[in-house]
Amino acid sequence: MRRAAYAQINLSHLKYNLVSIRKIASHSKIMAVVKADAYGHGVLKVCQYLTDVDAFSVACISEALELRESGVVKPILALQGFNTAKELQLAIRNKIQVVIHQNEQLKILQSTPNTNTLDVYVKLDTGMHRLGFEPLQFEKIIAVVNSLLPPKSKVRVMTHLACADEINNPFTQYQLDIFDQAMKGEGYSQSIANSAGILAWPHSHRDWVRPGLILYGINPLSGDAGNTVQVNLRPVMSLHAPIISIKQCKKHERVGYGGEYRCPRDMVIGIVAAGYADGYPRHLLRAPKLSIHEKHVPIVG
Repeated sequence: MRRAAYAQINLSHLKYNLVSIRKIASHSKIMAVVKADAYGHGVLKVCQYLTDVDAFSVACISEALELRESGVVKPILALQGFNTAKELQLAIRNKIQVVIHQNEQLKILQSTPNTNTLDVYVKLDTGMHRLGFEPLQFEKIIAVVNSLLPPKSKVRVMTHLACADEINNPFTQYQLDIFDQAMKGEGYSQSIANSAGILAWPHSHRDWVRPGLILYGINPLSGDAGNTVQVNLRPVMSLHAPIISIKQCKKHERVGYGGEYRCPRDMVIGIVAAGYADGYPRHLLRAPKLSIHEKHVPIVG
């Protein structure tokens, strides 16, 4: 028997969200981010259902191999790239695109005799300071990459936005300016926009956009920005659990760990069979609401 609480996946909502994304970034190709088992939604089912996307991206080579071995034929990008010569060979044999973001990868690429038609993204660090080359090194790095790959290989350029969920934060525009200055009008295909970039920063859309959270129905914009930028999204995952007990609580009685909720009046309280073990964190005390027979009710403990 399964636990009383369970997650339900609505794949039709996945396609609904994709349509919304295409309307916003209508001139860009869509690279659906399906790392970490598609954010827990079931990567194989998600990939099989998303027949209209142009490519998928995952975190690492092993995740990409899982998709290839399961019959996924669309382009797949491994965002961490390769860390060893063995991983690079696996990427080449399985037609997995890779991100190049550090000099060690260039050394591995240089020592690999047959790169066939390996397609790569060169990543620039425009301010997030995680992965990527310094923008001032772009001309040098791109020249090295081109010298190590055969003519049939596609070389694209990307970066990642650090604060795109804050629509009034000037840092995103700073990152876009840094990226454009490094490119100097070079004709390489580009990818910048994450979910927040897709919603709030049209100039970041470029040739490819990389929707993650919004694909699964989550608006990443912080604060009032989530209400300011209009987008139609539907949650792909919902958590369900039965009410297993009903309590009659009196005014001023306290409910739950720490007695954090105090009844403002005599109340009827339902106890739902879901908790930490089911992935429901304690700090989500009052923000979310439950739906009982399509009526929203607050969580009180």
